Amino acid sequence: MKFYDLHIQGKSFQEDQKILKEAKRLGYSGAAITYPDGSYKEARETFKGLEEEFQDFEIIKAVSISSETQKQLRKKVDKFRKRADIIIVEGGDPKINRAACENIRVDILTRPYQNRRDPGINHVHARIAAENNVAIELNTSDIIRSYLKVRTRLFEYYRDIIKLHRKFHFPIVITSNATSTYDLRTPRDIIALFKCINMQEDEIIDALSTIPRSIIEFNRQRDSMIVLGAKIVNGGV
Repeated sequence: MKFYDLHIQGKSFQEDQKILKEAKRLGYSGAAITYPDGSYKEARETFKGLEEEFQDFEIIKAVSISSETQKQLRKKVDKFRKRADIIIVEGGDPKINRAACENIRVDILTRPYQNRRDPGINHVHARIAAENNVAIELNTSDIIRSYLKVRTRLFEYYRDIIKLHRKFHFPIVITSNATSTYDLRTPRDIIALFKCINMQEDEIIDALSTIPRSIIEFNRQRDSMIVLGAKIVNGGV
């Protein structure tokens, strides 16, 4: 079984190289190195070098988009859709959370609960995320770096998101959102952690393996798609 981490924060070639080697050692088959939209262009040489070095480990190029308005979000998504393998939207603002869930060109909404006192998504968000195949990210970094009441609150948010996932069937991905090797955990450790918040083992494996793989494969076919589920094959539909 192949496991993927779709959100590792990029810094530089040397730092990215170090963290990817650790991810490989821990049992992952691929990982997404993520750079902010403001510095993504400058990271092209870093991506090229990483792809050349990691021949037997899948390197996914990801961009993290932060926006103040829905219009700005749409413009940035349009700008980066063909440049990045994966588009991740930084959540928190209710309007941005909804706009991300409504946009079929977005892959992942991360931290919809950021700076809030609720999970950041509700039944409306969940329904449209399912319709547009937008994944909601649960990351281990927030849990590892938090304590006491904050960690308890995060567990509550994650449980609420999982309940919505079971009802509306939008994708969920589990990532590290790592900034260093110390933020990484083995797939086995992550399975044990998320069992503590009432996820079933098959759900956790889907979030670490099946769903990330499907996002990667789907994006490789985007250019040939006319609408969701219909693509050009040998010059015809």
